[in-house]
Amino acid sequence: MSVSPAVDKDTAIARARAAIENRTKYIESLFDAAQASADAREKVADATRAAERANAEHAAAYKEAIDAGWTVAELTGSGLTAPTPVGKKASKASAKRATGRGTPRRRVGAENTTAAPDRHHDDDASSPAPDVSTEPQPSTAPAH
Repeated sequence: MSVSPAVDKDTAIARARAAIENRTKYIESLFDAAQASADAREKVADATRAAERANAEHAAAYKEAIDAGWTVAELTGSGLTAPTPVGKKASKASAKRATGRGTPRRRVGAENTTAAPDRHHDDDASSPAPDVSTEPQPSTAPAH
């Protein structure tokens, strides 16, 4: 098999180099994206460590306030909240307390009067005690 006389060696090499250069752009793009991803993950790790330190300080300060005689009701009434562990979202109940109740309160013992007989509640099975208010209760510790 012979080489076509219409294509010279320099043209063939130039085409090959252009094809390689075009493909190399994808490698450059992939490398840059991988590096940006690694940098972002490192920033997230740094921020998580900073949040954990700040949360520990928040928890310590909150405990000190409680130990000094402040009640949970007084602190929350002042707009101060209990620390939440990093990585955990506030429960639905506490989110409702913060934003107002989304559904009306259930009456104790009322779950059997309005629910269909086949209705199953996972939390009812695990706790024999009746559902009572989830509102924070004031501390019974004596004030100093």
